[in-house]
Amino acid sequence: MALVRLELRIGGMVGKSDVQIIRTALDAISGIQAQDVKNGKVRLEYDATLVDTKRLFAAIAGAGEGYDVSLG
Repeated sequence: MALVRLELRIGGMVGKSDVQIIRTALDAISGIQAQDVKNGKVRLEYDATLVDTKRLFAAIAGAGEGYDVSLG
């Protein structure tokens, strides 16, 4: 297992419902060990042998709310 820590900035988050939407999207990805989702930021720890950053970006951006994802 190769654990990686990553911080992302999320544009377009405006409230608690956005935090829950992103948590739900990330919960669906096997290999994420820990997550801390706050307004405008996500901190993750994940197994790089199971998950890559493209998949993380796609899961958040594709959550249906028009989020803009960048490295934080």
